[in-house]
This record gives sequence, C-alpha cells and structure tokens, in this order.
Amino acid sequence: MRPFFFLLLGVLFHGDVLRAAEESTAWKSSLVRFSRPAEWKETRPQKGTGDNSWAKDATPIGNGRIGALIYGGVEKDRLELTEISMWSGGFCSAEAKDKGPDSVKFGSYQPFGTLEITYPAAENVQDYKRTLDVAEALASVSYNSGGVRYRREYFASVPHQVVSMTVQGDRPRSVEASFRLATLHPQDRITATAGGGRGMILMQGSLKNGLTYEARIAVLPRGGSVTANGGSITVRRADSCRVLVSLATDYVLDASRNWKGEPPRKRNDAVLARALKAAPEQLKAAHRGAYGKLYHRVSLDLGETEDATAELPVNERLKRYRQAVDAGRDARDPDLEELVFNFGRYVILSSSQPGNLPANLQGLWNYSLIPPWDSDYHNNINIQMCYWGVLPSNLAECYDPLVDYIREMAPAARKITREEKEFRTAGGKPAPGWTSRTAQNIYGGQGFKWNKPASAWYALHLWERYLFTMDREYLKTTAYPMMKEICRFWESQLKPLHAGGSNFRTEDRKVTPEIISRELKDVKEGTLVAPMGWSPEHGPREDGCAHDQQIVWELFHDTVQAAETLGVDIAWRKELAAKRDLLAGPRVGEDGLLLEWMIARKPGGSWDPRHRHTSHLFAVYPGSRISPEKTPEWAEAARKSLLARGTTGDSRRSWTWAWRASLWARFLDGEKAYEMIRGMMRHSMMDSLFTTHPPMQVDGTMGIVAGFAEMLLQSRTGRLHLLPALPEAWKNGSVRGLKARGNITVDMDWKDGRVTQFRLSSPVAQSVKVAANGTEKTYELTPETPVKGS
Repeated sequence: MRPFFFLLLGVLFHGDVLRAAEESTAWKSSLVRFSRPAEWKETRPQKGTGDNSWAKDATPIGNGRIGALIYGGVEKDRLELTEISMWSGGFCSAEAKDKGPDSVKFGSYQPFGTLEITYPAAENVQDYKRTLDVAEALASVSYNSGGVRYRREYFASVPHQVVSMTVQGDRPRSVEASFRLATLHPQDRITATAGGGRGMILMQGSLKNGLTYEARIAVLPRGGSVTANGGSITVRRADSCRVLVSLATDYVLDASRNWKGEPPRKRNDAVLARALKAAPEQLKAAHRGAYGKLYHRVSLDLGETEDATAELPVNERLKRYRQAVDAGRDARDPDLEELVFNFGRYVILSSSQPGNLPANLQGLWNYSLIPPWDSDYHNNINIQMCYWGVLPSNLAECYDPLVDYIREMAPAARKITREEKEFRTAGGKPAPGWTSRTAQNIYGGQGFKWNKPASAWYALHLWERYLFTMDREYLKTTAYPMMKEICRFWESQLKPLHAGGSNFRTEDRKVTPEIISRELKDVKEGTLVAPMGWSPEHGPREDGCAHDQQIVWELFHDTVQAAETLGVDIAWRKELAAKRDLLAGPRVGEDGLLLEWMIARKPGGSWDPRHRHTSHLFAVYPGSRISPEKTPEWAEAARKSLLARGTTGDSRRSWTWAWRASLWARFLDGEKAYEMIRGMMRHSMMDSLFTTHPPMQVDGTMGIVAGFAEMLLQSRTGRLHLLPALPEAWKNGSVRGLKARGNITVDMDWKDGRVTQFRLSSPVAQSVKVAANGTEKTYELTPETPVKGS
C-alpha cells in the first residue's frame, strides 16, 4: 500500500490534471467559429417577409442595454447597434395595433444605427477567421492581407457600459480605416470632429413619441493621424485603433416618472468619461471579470468531440450534425450540444442585465424599423420562455429585469383592465387587479387580443424567483403583493357552473345543449371556470379551457403557499385555497388524451391535433400540478397528448422545440427530450446559433437552456431529482453549478447513466430529499458543510 502522503499527492495532482484538461478543451463548447464574413443585404427586411438574413450568421454581442451585430467584412465591416429602450409608440389599449414605424400608438423596437467601417482594398486575403467566444463574451475577426496579420476584437462591457472595438495589425503603421454612423431615422443629426489625436462621432435625434436619444463614438488611434470629414472619421497609418460606442435614450423603466429619465447626453458624458480613463487592458479585464463571474457559475460536460470536428466552422459542424440527424445516426458532436446550452446562457447574459428592460422577442438586436411582431413583449408564452432557463442556470440577477418589467407595467395594465367592460363584476364595477392583452410595449401600451391569464402566468415567475433564491424580503415587498392583487382579479372573474354545466358557454356553434349535457354530466354545482377563455393560439373561446384553468390553479396554489410562508392573510388564504379546490380540473378523453377543452372534440374544424402550441400542458411545464410522481393518470394522458402532437410541419418552431424538451423531461423521457434538442438544431437553428420561428426570435434560443437543465435536475415536486431524463447519448458526463429550488447549488458526475457523485450546497440549513439512481434519501444541509453523496 502506498503511503497516505503519496496517495493524497496523487489525488491532488490528478485533480489539477483534470482541471487543466477541462480548461484545454473548453473552447470546443464555447467557441463559435466562422470561415467567412456574415452576409449583408442593403435592402432591409420588411414586416411579414420572414427574412432572417440580418441574424442568420452575424455575431451578436451585448451588455443587457446596448448591443451590436457584427458582420466582420474584410474591406467593409458593419456593426448593427441597438439600445434596449429605443422604442417608438407609447401607451395604448387597442386590439388592432398601428403597425407603422414611429407609431403614436403601440410602436416597435427600433434600430439605433449602423457603424460602417471601411478599410483599404485587401490584397490576397488568407486565413480569414471570425469567432465568438461565449465563455469570454469576446468576438473577433482576423485575416492576412498584404503581408499583415490583422485582428479586430469586440465586446460589450457591463461595468463600463460601452461597446468596445479594437483594430490592430502585426506591423507598425498598418491600420487605416474610415468610420461612419448611418441611420434609418431621417431626423437624426450626425457630426464628426477630430483633434488631440482622437475623433468623435455624435448622433442626436428624437422619435415622434418624444423619446430623445444620442450616440457617441470615440475613435482612439495609437499613432498615425485622425481627421474628420462630414459625418465620418478617418484614421491613417496607426499601429492600432480603439473604438468606444456609447448609446443612450431618455427612457427610464419607471411608470411614476412617465418613463422619462435623464437626458441621454448626461448619461453619455458619464459613461465615456469613465471608459476613456480606463486603459484598454483594464477595460477588457473588467468586462471579462464581470461576465465570467456569472457565466462560469455553471459548466456542462456531455463528452468530448474530436478535434477535427470541433475545429470546423460552425456552419460545417451544424451541416454534419443535421446530416447525422436525418440519417438517424449519432451526431458525435457532444461539444456542439454543450455549445447550444452555453450560447443560450450567453444570450441571456447579453440581453438581460439588472437595471434594464428584459429581453424582447429579438433579445437585444434589431435590423428593421418594422421588426416582426414589433419585437415586442408577447405574454402568451414568449417572454416567459425567455426566462425559463435563467434561474436553473444560476443567473438570478438576469431574472430581475423581468420582475421589474412586470411591476412597472402593472399601473397601466390596471387602468386598461378596469376600462374593459368584459371584465366588470356582476354589480357593474370595474374589475380589481389587472391582466393584459397579448402584446406589450415599454410604455404600458398593449395590443392584439386579450390574454386573460397573462398576469396569472407572470405570477408564476414572481413565485419562482422566490423559490430559487429564498429571498424573503423580496417575497414580502415585491412578489406577494402583486400575486395577491392578481388573485383578486381572478376571484372577480371566475364563473360558478351549475350542476351538469347547464350554464356553460361556448362560441362553437357545433356544441349543442345536448352535447353539453352529455359531456358535462359529471360537473358539480359550484365548479369554478375561467369564462370564455382561449387555448392560445388554438380552438374556440369557451368556458373552462384547460390552459386557463391550469394557470389559475397555479396562481391560487402558489399564492396560498406564499401567504403561508409569510404568515399573513390567514382567513383570505383559506378562502383562496377553497376556491382553488373548486376549479374545474384536468379531464381525460375517451381516447386517453388530456382534453384541451371541457367538451371533447374530434380532430378537424377549429381543432388541429398537430398544432404548434401545447397550451393544455401548462400544468406539466412550466406549471407543477401534473407530474408522473403525483398524478400518474393525468401525466399519462398529457404524455399521450404531447406524443399525438407530433414534430412535423407547424410544430417545427424554435420555441416549440424548447417547450417540448422541458415537457418531455418532466415526463422523465430523456430520449424524447433529447429528440427535441436535436430537432431544434436540425430544423430551426441558423449558423449564428440563433433560432428561427420563423423569423428569428430568441425565446427558443434562451428557452432551450431550461430543457437541458430539466433533463439533468428537477426540483418542482419537493425533492431534488438527479438525472431525471438523461438520454443514452449523454450517458457519461458532469455538470457544475445548476441551481435547484430552495437555493441549492448542485454539482454532479455520472457514468453509464448513473450518478457517481454529487455535491449540494445551501446558504441556509435545510433538509432535502434527493432521488438518484432509483433511490431516495434525505440529507441535512448546512451553510458551513456542503453535502457530498454518491
């Protein structure tokens, strides 16, 4: 037997070797390689065309407030600049939105401008590379031309609130470039000045809704000369050149201030003054440190891709992957699957940071004055899906923009709700509380159809924020008051059915009183239903559709738990629990499928059995009422219902794959969940790794993060379930830093599909049940001593 000292030394050395090996191969799951510049179209896509050209292979960077899409051309580069509050329109409550740009009604997310950079004519360009390192949040372009190796590096800094770009050559005096800011807004005023060895481009403007904005672009060459000509800056014979972009509007996410904050010039003054004081290496180090603190909380290892495959440009890797999927073969690129998970986290970090608006339908990026669906906030699944993976991937800070948005939109939503005659109570009084139409902008404005359960779905996210962080003060001051108010709305809206459903209403003329009597004969007097609901975006409006019933049940259930946690409203929470128990629950049809409406229907007419939406499965995910462990009969009916939906035609949407990945994971079916990830990568993923609805939307890109997390760890049923839905393709692997409800951080390793070791840590003492490898055991967690198990 070897002496203990040498055994310990061997273990420590082996650990160091493993860490070094992990670091040396990490690029395979974090580096997006491109072999050519992104394509550019001079003609901007128009609304309704589904044109993805602007996003299909450009490189995105962002800091939650400002962002850029980088095209990386050799002789002409372009950075599409955006700022998350650059919005036209304003407060409105009409069903039909005014779709025009700079609308005085609903409006749309607007592009800020395009930084066009022109370089000298290239000579014999070789070894072109364009990359995005999602682990460092650094984009780059490099190539050889005229005997010089050129390199450009780009990042969007959270600490310094600028987009930074550096151009350099490996020979002195080799950098020459002209910088021009182009705009789609004719009212913009653009000037350029040079002096003291630096240049500055200034753009100022205002939209028709009164939003004022300003861009400042500092051009900072090292050596050489800098001159201004009209609205452009030209640098000649420099050793390198640094560019700092600062964008600002006068918008503030504060309803009490009517959305008006400080003048944009004031913010730009402060931002650039601070950024210009920082040396380039300090600016970069601060960026990497702030980003890495969040990104590196989680790491995932699903196996190792061969170097030859991992070194291919991403379009080639995706092509090979798709061919393998089509042929039914193992794609043999586990690092590419990890990259999809990591890119989703990168997009979360890039488009959702504290103190800013949440990610919209296109995250942070935009190319058009009239983007699809106005690039707004759709609340019938889209904005919610963007945030499904945020808490499980240990990014609670990135969740706060959603909570802030819900809180600040509530006053306007309250006003619109009270004005809606449909929601008036039996005595003709305005409804208490609030809900929303399907589309929302950043000024409290709403459009499209009423999505009556919108606020109730938001309430789930308010509660989830508490469950993952256990922040009692947040629950007391922020989440619970809003949840309670939303409950008040639904208490005023629920309709008691008579025995047998004799007062049941539907807009489906094929549903006769005889059918109602037959189908609802088991309905008891006083059963509560949401009146005249819709199963977005599918079927007739009628009482008690499964989607609405499940969301309202979740609202009442979670609010009761919240009140119990805080020890408040004892009498009211008992009443609420009683109403929850009177809600019409899930129903199973003769075909064994979970019913989408209380009245069973045969396929056809207004019902499409293969519809992209699976609205009646909310209770499985993201809800909690249906699970194989607690409600096996309902779970089996829901599973059959999802299976019947299929994965062809209309179902091939990026967000659909993401939702169904999490649904199958909740059904504990790893192979089907993995099939959804492969389906997204095969049918709905562009070479940029953005996904398409079509056209491009980020909900699938961000939502698939939750799918990965649900396959590896679940905590919704009061226990931690390790590897609940692990596919054969991931039979060996490890994960670090996933977050479970209860604010528990989980690390684990597995081999041949079985957990070999795990580690749980918690900031507070608590008992936790852990299910792993077919057994269940209770562990006592303390802040001082993480629990280790196998």
